[in-house]
Amino acid sequence: MAPRLTADWAVWGKPPQTNSGYKVLDACPPDRSADFNGDIHHWSPGTPAPGDRLPWITIGPCTGPDGTGRVGVFVLEATDAVDRTSRPICRINHFAVPVADVGELGLGWHALAEAALDTAPRSGAPGAVPAELSVTDDGRLLDRVSGLITARVTEGSRWLAAAAAYLLDGTVVVTGGRDYSALDLLLVLDCVAALLPYGMRSTLSAATWTSSGQEVRMRLYWGVADEDQGLTSLAWGAGLPDLGRLSPEARSYHDLLIEAWTRHGSDVVLEHLADAREPMDIDGPDAHDDALRVLGRLDPALAVAQEVREGREVESERLDAALSHPLADPRSVSLLSERKLAGHSTDMAALARHLVQPEVSQAFRNQIVDDLLNDRPDGALRRFESARDATSGTREGLEPLDQVLALVIDAVRGWAGSEAPDPVVEQLLPAVAPFPVGTMAFTQSLLLATRGLAGRLVHALCAGPEPAADVLAWLRWLGDGSAPKAAGSAELAPLYELLESGHGTPTRKWTTAHPEAAVRLLGAAAACGLAEHVLHGDFFQGLINCAFRTTPSDAFEIPPGTLLKGVLEVRPHGVRPESAARWDVLCALTGLPPLALFTLAEAPERHGSAGLSTRLDGYITTLCSELDCHPVRTHATLVVQMLLEGVLNVDPKTGEGPDRAGRELTVRLLERPGPHIQVVADAVRRLTEEPHWHETEHDERWLKLIAGRLPQLGPALALRAVHRAARVAEGSPQDVRDLAAHLYTARRAGADSESLSVPLESWAARERTGQRVLALLTAYRKTWEAYAGADQAREERLNLELALARGGRDSGVWHHYRDHAIRQLTAERTGFEQDIRDLRRKQQTADEEIARLRNLGAGSFPGRS
Repeated sequence: MAPRLTADWAVWGKPPQTNSGYKVLDACPPDRSADFNGDIHHWSPGTPAPGDRLPWITIGPCTGPDGTGRVGVFVLEATDAVDRTSRPICRINHFAVPVADVGELGLGWHALAEAALDTAPRSGAPGAVPAELSVTDDGRLLDRVSGLITARVTEGSRWLAAAAAYLLDGTVVVTGGRDYSALDLLLVLDCVAALLPYGMRSTLSAATWTSSGQEVRMRLYWGVADEDQGLTSLAWGAGLPDLGRLSPEARSYHDLLIEAWTRHGSDVVLEHLADAREPMDIDGPDAHDDALRVLGRLDPALAVAQEVREGREVESERLDAALSHPLADPRSVSLLSERKLAGHSTDMAALARHLVQPEVSQAFRNQIVDDLLNDRPDGALRRFESARDATSGTREGLEPLDQVLALVIDAVRGWAGSEAPDPVVEQLLPAVAPFPVGTMAFTQSLLLATRGLAGRLVHALCAGPEPAADVLAWLRWLGDGSAPKAAGSAELAPLYELLESGHGTPTRKWTTAHPEAAVRLLGAAAACGLAEHVLHGDFFQGLINCAFRTTPSDAFEIPPGTLLKGVLEVRPHGVRPESAARWDVLCALTGLPPLALFTLAEAPERHGSAGLSTRLDGYITTLCSELDCHPVRTHATLVVQMLLEGVLNVDPKTGEGPDRAGRELTVRLLERPGPHIQVVADAVRRLTEEPHWHETEHDERWLKLIAGRLPQLGPALALRAVHRAARVAEGSPQDVRDLAAHLYTARRAGADSESLSVPLESWAARERTGQRVLALLTAYRKTWEAYAGADQAREERLNLELALARGGRDSGVWHHYRDHAIRQLTAERTGFEQDIRDLRRKQQTADEEIARLRNLGAGSFPGRS
């Protein structure tokens, strides 16, 4: 059964053969005649001229008695009656249909007008009751406009789209079409309005014709152009309208409409717009935005892509929503992906599904490369991980990302060079979870085929906090579940065996053939806690040979000795004392301190674990054993020398000397005979010459023990006593005499003046330097005079002065002393000169007295009276 609409109605006209004005002649309900009269006057299309083709149909919004919206249909027709002046009388049949009923049926203007025309002759019948408008089964808007609107975009489609866009900006008058019926004309207007959200019909009005010069209130109508009214005139069937006069917002709507139409066809677009039935005010300030919002919901990718093309800012969340939409087209996806990658967001979940699209894949790759080459590895990492998390994790699911990563590796190496640090394998990949075996075949192939690239990845993984599990997982992926064979990274296969089974140390033949790989294997094994498995036997002896190789096995490698030094600089952890000793042998041969011994000494003393003495026993036993074995034997002296240089030193900031491990190592070495005894003596002697050393009680006891075993260190230890005394002595006369006595004792023990000047300078520089040095040298001379006479005392003082003058550690001390001594002597000399002058005056006085007395004796004495 065809749907029926219940409508209020009114008949507007005037009685024939009278001079009465036009008014509502009849209405239902009767008490709304005044309202109906106002609506009819408001939407009046004007007065038809003779010859005008009628009826004229106007449709516009009205308000019902309960305040709800109504769709007003106004049918202006001619009658056979005339007024008293013989002017023909026109009649308007007006029907007011609830907006909700019209929207529920999805009716257009054409169907409403058709039903109104059918009902109009029965309006005004006796016993006024609401009218029943019968709508045919095909009265739905979409059914009516489908015949005029083509599925694909044509010239006619573009005319309709332009008219809809201009309708958003303001009033549109369509010219032409005078030969068409009113319903046909209304159907064209229906087609225009159908390209806007259906809800805008609640405020939209239309007319099939208006009289010239009439003040027209309709938003869309057929008529004669009148540019003075500021409206837009569009000619039907006369070519495409000029889009240049559209506002930017209306132009955006037009372009998006054409894009959606091209992409999805008219049926999808019209259905979508027809479903948008929430009321919208076409005259409101948000009309353009509302229309764009509704149309954009059909295909967010198209809508957001248009905003991007127009240069508008788009939030990352909207980009993600558009990229996630199932209707997103490749062209939009490409544009949206570029904008997404250019922003700050690193959430690639929405973009990842489009990596199969070449343009998106290339943009993603370029962004990762840009991040890596411009020192933004964190950004590259977050983008890559986000994209990976969005995949299924299968071989097929990861394939687009696999191709991207392989191209990124290739591009980065092309830009940075094969010898430069590789941020992909050294920063990006080590930070992500290992790939499942059997996936990422392109990346796997590239890593295995490019010389040294897989090795760089493993080396970077070894720098992690607990690398063993990660390294094994990556090696399994590289080798598809077995030992990988990677160009330029021969160490990976034995490393895989070590991690997988805990054994499989390479032979001497393999180590000789792959010296650089052997060194890298040592570093990886140590990082993974497997140093114990490689630091022995043939492999260890092969590493000894590597320490002295300064020429690489081929042009692509770093010299083994250089490479080994870099590996050894990272302290091994969790090794037994025996392995630590072998590690330090390698350290000594490459010029490094005994790093493994430091690690042993710093290990916390746990309950039930071996103490430091026990650990040192194992360390020293293995060390001495290795020193006696080929090929270490020929370098034993060098090894001991480097070990002692590492442990017998002083921290210049704190003055702390050797720790317990260093002291015990020295004693243990003295317990074993051999040529290294002299090396120990020389090392201890150098330690005693260090002026900044603040010995503890442990140090003093240790030095006494060393002195008992190395008598030749007597001078050095006596000199050390001078250092201790200088460190605590102040400037009092007693402290000066005591320090002078220590200097004398050390000199008699064999210390030279050059060595004595060092603690003297340190002591003197604390305050009043010149005065202190002069007082000490004076006391030093007096001490020598007491035991060896004045001549020897003057010579020893002179020697010490010369040592100070030659600079020592602080030549400024000499200058202070010299200047102070000169000032003192100058003052004394001035005193001597005064004394001389005083003596000369006394001498002159004596001479004068003598002369007076002599003269007095030679003359006669005066007589007495």
